[in-house]
Amino acid sequence: MKKLILIFGIIALLTNCATVATAPDELDMAIRDASDYLNDNIPRGSKIVILNMQSDSEALSDYIIDELISNAVNDRIFTVVDRAQLDMIRAEQNIQHSGEVNDRDALAIGKFFEAQFIISGAISELADRYRMRIRALNVQTAQVQAQYNRNISAGKTIMALLKSSSGGSRSGTSVASSNTRQTTQAASNTTRQAATVYKIGDTGPAGGLIFYDKGNSIGGWRYLEAALEDLGPSIFLSGAELDSLPKSVYESWEKTMGDSGRGVGKGKYNTEYIMQVAHARGGGFGWAVQRCEIYESGGFDDWFLPSRDELNFMYGNLYMRGLGNIKPEEYWSSSTWTDTWGSYRAWYINFYDGKHDNQNAAKQRRIRPVRQF
Repeated sequence: MKKLILIFGIIALLTNCATVATAPDELDMAIRDASDYLNDNIPRGSKIVILNMQSDSEALSDYIIDELISNAVNDRIFTVVDRAQLDMIRAEQNIQHSGEVNDRDALAIGKFFEAQFIISGAISELADRYRMRIRALNVQTAQVQAQYNRNISAGKTIMALLKSSSGGSRSGTSVASSNTRQTTQAASNTTRQAATVYKIGDTGPAGGLIFYDKGNSIGGWRYLEAALEDLGPSIFLSGAELDSLPKSVYESWEKTMGDSGRGVGKGKYNTEYIMQVAHARGGGFGWAVQRCEIYESGGFDDWFLPSRDELNFMYGNLYMRGLGNIKPEEYWSSSTWTDTWGSYRAWYINFYDGKHDNQNAAKQRRIRPVRQF
């Protein structure tokens, strides 16, 4: 009997040890709980950006961000912005995974990715425990949609990640690499502080006039600069080219540009897309977009035909102020539209009165190249 009791005791002890050994780490449990909380408090089908996790440890921040992204992808509740795309914006904006991001920059990033919610947070030491906070910011209203708070113990995972950050190696990255990143970061900060800040009407890097300031550099640009000269009257597209374009091209054009091709930031894309078609249809020689694409001035060759809204800012910020030697005549934009009957048309603005309209693309109108920087 004593032997039987001893055997059962050993089995119970081994079972208990196995249970302890395989018990999930408290940090992982907290991250999973946070993901469930977000699933319950953010509308299903929303597009989210998991932006940053402020902490004193880059490794710890990376770990939490990766787990949140993994949970969101596997749960299939939201659409999650790809981390590789987000890292490009972070690098451009000088944002670290473990750094603090103000709401203005966070909202700008959310709008750039056309997301509905920005997920950010922080984890900080609290005596012998850690306080983790994760919140969801509504991009449209700039209001906090949900906030998750939890205290967790400094378990094995947290301690290992903290040691990884301070011990010189993280995910195979050497101390030298870390020092290189810090040096690059410092150089980037210096460059950022030394960057010129322009006002509307100032002379830009290419010698043109600044007519739009986005307020941030998300997407690789902040300002729009207009050339100091028109390229003279030009057709948008030739009637012959229009007639020869197959219906599939019209449909692709409308789907790809359409209404979305009218906004600020779309002119460069419109020009590139139209020229893709032009190169496949004989080069587009003499088209408004082709003349802008080959234009060079001030040592720059990245000019394009502005979108309708970009052209409207040129009207208000330059022409209405008597700047840029702009004529009170009609100017082509690069924005397009197909009417109910399937006729291809292009948007223009009459600078005499600022009115917008769209018309047959074969008519001659003035063009003014612009560029982003």
